[in-house]
Parts: sequence; structure tokens; C-alpha cells
Amino acid sequence: MTPAEPSPSSAEIWFRTHVLWPDETLLWSGRPGIFRSLFFNFWFCICGTFLTALLVVFAWVSGGVSDPRLPEITLALGSLWLLLSPLRYGWRAHRTAYFVTDKRVVILRKGLFRVHETAFLVGEVSNFQLKRLTGNRGDIRLRLSEAKAPNPYQDDKEKYLRGRASWYGSAPFVMYNDGLWGVDNVSVAAAAIRKLT
Repeated sequence: MTPAEPSPSSAEIWFRTHVLWPDETLLWSGRPGIFRSLFFNFWFCICGTFLTALLVVFAWVSGGVSDPRLPEITLALGSLWLLLSPLRYGWRAHRTAYFVTDKRVVILRKGLFRVHETAFLVGEVSNFQLKRLTGNRGDIRLRLSEAKAPNPYQDDKEKYLRGRASWYGSAPFVMYNDGLWGVDNVSVAAAAIRKLT
């Protein structure tokens, strides 16, 4: 008796009906690890904590808050935005799904009003880097071709970060949409992406 196939998730059903091309084959699907995403670009939270503490000290020294001005409000909102970045990344991971087909890598993120799709075709992914985490989980950091990279750092970050062994996670210029973060069955996902590069 063979084990039953796991039922497809709602994201996979939506992908098969709305995104998958007729001549395309789905090789792997997965979701980002929520715990891993909480620590994505963790230095945002450190900066937000520092700014929030600084604002509290300024308010305490000045004897309270009276008639806040626009720069103070902007600084307070910005520091809260940075401070709450782990929660934002965790919520984003909860609403994100990854798919690798024989023609592209697709990242789907459910927004408030529509589903946002980021796709990298065969010629747009020049290489990738795999970092194994505990168990069979890991990060796959995509290195994008020069044609797809939205900024000059994203096509080949390694040349801008010489001497560093890693250029994912908390490295500068890392974007959430150019990698698969904390995925399960990372070996299967890496083998599927290897077929594209």
C-alpha cells in the first residue's frame, strides 16, 4: 500500500489554474519558513529599537510630548516601522508561496486586493547559492542576471562584497523577492533550480 499523496495547498491550486503555462511542468512548490523570515534583515529591528529608545529618552528629558511636529511624527513612525520589521516579514512569509517549474521560478504573494507575482525565467537566473539550515530546511539565494536585476548590486553582489563568505540573510542590498528563504525540502528545490541555470 503506497502512502497517500498530500493534498495540494490553496496556493498550489491557484498557481496551477492561473499562473502555470500549458507547456510548463511544476517541479517543486514550497513556502518560506516563518521563523526564518522573522530574522530577515534583522538589523532593521536593531535600528528601530535604537531610534525608538532615543525618542523615548528625548520625550522624557524634554518633560513630555507637546505639539508634535511633522519631523517628529515622521521619525516616530519610521522607527516603529523598523522596529516591527520582524512581524512584517513574518506576515509576508505567511502569505507567500514559492514555485519552481521547468521554465521559471515564481514567487507569489497574496496582497490586500490581488496576488503579486514575481517570476524569473531561465535566462534571468544566472546562479544560486544554497545555505542549509537545521533539518532539511535552507535558503536558496538567487543571483539574477544583469538584465533582470533592478539595481547594479543585485546582479552580482559578490563583487561588491569581496572577502565575505556569505551574501544573503543580513548582507547589504538583499531583497526578500530574490531568494527562497527557509524552505523545506531544500535539496529538491535546489535540484529544480539547477535545471534552470
